[in-house]
Amino acid sequence: MKTTKFHQLCNAYGNAQNNFETYKTDCHILSMEIVKELKSYYEVPDTQFSLYKINDQNGFELVTPALIHAISIKQDYFWHFGIGLTVCKSPETLPEELILIHLKFRKDEENRNFIQYAYADKEFEIVKGNSESYHPFFNFLFDEIINSYDAQLQKFVGEKTERKLGYV
Repeated sequence: MKTTKFHQLCNAYGNAQNNFETYKTDCHILSMEIVKELKSYYEVPDTQFSLYKINDQNGFELVTPALIHAISIKQDYFWHFGIGLTVCKSPETLPEELILIHLKFRKDEENRNFIQYAYADKEFEIVKGNSESYHPFFNFLFDEIINSYDAQLQKFVGEKTERKLGYV
């Protein structure tokens, strides 16, 4: 049977779709590792952690605990998702503030992985399966959170508040 130009177009489309699905699966697995490493490094209890999808207006939409519902690829070719850390005055007290953090990550042509806090220009290379490669980024993010509190960027209203890092 003769292969027509149309069949070639269909094959090219099929290959592109398969390649994207493989890429998406790899990035989903990487996003799960990012969350696992972050929770472990900061020692965040499951009850104090939440996942968010970043909508088109850079808003945070709470999703079920499956990361596949949170990650989405944007026009900047990064995968975006949000995390929420519910903090309190001390570990024994009730939660008081939800810190919302917009993260983005990408995989380049050479299969290297990069992560970035959405409101900072600095990218950090992370190596899948290497916990220590995450530490520079997590330390940077930790400093951003601490600086946010030190700078008093948000007026507190009542006891329960929300802090969106990067927003004034």
